[in-house]
Amino acid sequence: MDSESTGNGKENGKLVVKNQSSKFLKYSGLATQMLGTILLFTYGGYWLDNHQQNGVPVWTLILSLTSIAGSLYMLIRSFSKP
Repeated sequence: MDSESTGNGKENGKLVVKNQSSKFLKYSGLATQMLGTILLFTYGGYWLDNHQQNGVPVWTLILSLTSIAGSLYMLIRSFSKP
């Protein structure tokens, strides 16, 4: 038996669990960042529309769609990184 295959079952199991929790933290952090960005930009657009007393919520639409596009860009960019 070579030294790599003996006694490494528990270490490999810990490595798998650590890798899974690392991925979970990475993607949950990314989801939180996306949600925060979308909410912040949408609220900013809502505030601008109320401040300017717009009849049509132009700023809310522009900023919310911009934040969604930016969040999707960040998501795609994070998947392309190793």
